[in-house]
Amino acid sequence: MKDQEIVYCAGGLVWREGASGREILLILSRDDRAWKLPKGHIDATDATWEAAAKREVLEETGHRTVITDFAGYTKYPVKGVPKVVLYWHMEPDGEHNFEPNDEVAAIDWLPLGEAINRLTFLNDKKFLLQFVSTRTSNSVHPAQNA
Repeated sequence: MKDQEIVYCAGGLVWREGASGREILLILSRDDRAWKLPKGHIDATDATWEAAAKREVLEETGHRTVITDFAGYTKYPVKGVPKVVLYWHMEPDGEHNFEPNDEVAAIDWLPLGEAINRLTFLNDKKFLLQFVSTRTSNSVHPAQNA
């Protein structure tokens, strides 16, 4: 018997304080024109999952980031193969230099509710919905003021 193939990815929930409060960064995929969270495959050259997440966010958004906390994970099938994505809460570190590229057509900062509505895939929407409830909890959380 052979082990099940699993695709491993890492990404970021990149937060900032915007004019209307806490905002999160989304990307528009060039291939399928879907709004998504920035993420990508773990490369053999990535020292850690965190390093992979920061690299992918930089490649897709032009933002260097600082990790503030672990955000959680999602899992879903892609063409019958399980895909696992670990996410970290991040904040931008310095200036950004986004240029549309082969993978990403655009980026957009949105308040959490608008971001949930804009996301194309249900699994991404469900993942972000968990941070809506943290706004009313007493625990300190990176997305608490989202």
